[in-house]
Amino acid sequence: MEMNGSTPKVQFLIESVEESRSGVLRPLRSMSTAQGAFKPDSDSWSIAQILEHLTMAEQVGINGMWRAAQDLRIGQPQWRGQPIHRGRTIEEVVETTWNPKEVAPDVAEPRLGGPLQFWIAALDNCRHLLGALEGALQGLDPQEVIYPHPISGPLDALQRLDFLRFHIDRHRSQIDKVINNPDFPNTE
Repeated sequence: MEMNGSTPKVQFLIESVEESRSGVLRPLRSMSTAQGAFKPDSDSWSIAQILEHLTMAEQVGINGMWRAAQDLRIGQPQWRGQPIHRGRTIEEVVETTWNPKEVAPDVAEPRLGGPLQFWIAALDNCRHLLGALEGALQGLDPQEVIYPHPISGPLDALQRLDFLRFHIDRHRSQIDKVINNPDFPNTE
């Protein structure tokens, strides 16, 4: 189904992702490398690792939506099954498809390392990719652009965009737990 221009819903969801991204990055910009590398325990991620994960997950999701849009344009949609989550919010989808303490898919597992400031810049740069994705979705019904999530299954572009916001917000609470740990370093 062709539509003229980008839908207001796509624009709203992209703005929501940008608000969440800005909200998570703003307080981190003044943190030291030591603070970014602090891990409350061996099973937890540092703030730098959380940002690496968010960056990798967002890049994979944006790339997947872009490919799905491209394939739909040429009449070869990636997803040919039932859109089993159609009409459901991302919170409803996650509630029914994720385990209580879900493990990150391999593609988004932090493994590169690096200082906090690098990952702040990397996650911040995802906004350019997301902005360009809006153009790639132009003229398409975003509910027909389906790219499966590795845990939740087939999500349309609206659900995928809302997932980006949800995912950042979910990890924001994880960052807050790291910062509020009594052993969190005050300075470098």
